[in-house]
Amino acid sequence: MRRLLVLPLVLLALIVLAAPVYAINSPDSGPFITRVDAYRHYLESDDLLVVARYNVPYATPPTEIITQAYLGRLMNGSTVLASVLPYSYYNKGYGYGGFSMYLDAASATGLWEAALTIELRGSPTLSWTPSVPSVVTSSINWRSTASATATQALMYSHLIAYAEDLSDYWSIALTSSTAAGTVLSTYGETYFTNVVPNLRTAVPSLFSAGVTTPTYEDIEWQKTQSEAIKGTWPFDWGGMSQYFGLPSSDEVFRTLIGFVIVFAISALIMAKTNRTDFAMLAGFGLLIVLAVPGWISPIIVAGFAFLAVLGAALVFIAGKAS
Repeated sequence: MRRLLVLPLVLLALIVLAAPVYAINSPDSGPFITRVDAYRHYLESDDLLVVARYNVPYATPPTEIITQAYLGRLMNGSTVLASVLPYSYYNKGYGYGGFSMYLDAASATGLWEAALTIELRGSPTLSWTPSVPSVVTSSINWRSTASATATQALMYSHLIAYAEDLSDYWSIALTSSTAAGTVLSTYGETYFTNVVPNLRTAVPSLFSAGVTTPTYEDIEWQKTQSEAIKGTWPFDWGGMSQYFGLPSSDEVFRTLIGFVIVFAISALIMAKTNRTDFAMLAGFGLLIVLAVPGWISPIIVAGFAFLAVLGAALVFIAGKAS
């Protein structure tokens, strides 16, 4: 019985011992962290974004891409604040490239211009020859800005310049020129949106197309033009309105006269063509023509149109029911 229990354990041990150990060479030199920039107010006030640039030179890149082989870390002493796997794009991610780490405002409290370090090291899951590559730097460019707008402008200039440098290293155009200025090309958008989180939202000026929030403006409509046109009529409509016992406003009398004209012309069209639809269309057209310059009240025209449409709908429904 004991032998039966021991046998599976022995087989398991043999399998573990026989499992392959993945070996990878250290880079030809380095690795190097060539520059680190720290930005605040990136997505919210007092947050922290760290963008690091590296160079991991290999004459012959290893089988593993850099995402599998290296790890970037943001450290506060021995405390790991954030970590990231570098993005593999050109040459498996080796040579020149970048990575970034983001801390929201709550996590970044007290860390601005603190004694932080950036580390790029080989993955401990791989067997390195001759040793695990690693580089640590405390040289950070703290980019103090007062607002998100200032951070956006600064990051735009930094990342466009870096994209142009990478274009030379990789022989790939990561930027393109537009009428609005230099922006990231399709290749540049693919790379930098994977390197810097939420880049399209935070720095939309880097992209040829983006999403903006429209600005709505309340407009207070005035009757200046309407009153000016009404002042050109050759009659004292207010006096005529009083003569007929109507309110002194000339608009009431003009509206009444307008409806009389519309009714007369519509009746004439109806008599000549025997077409009710033509007569109604002509009547509505005349009402609109008279309402635009202010001859008759647009409010009354709108009410009349509503009643006319309602009446037509009721007639139609009654006809269907019968």
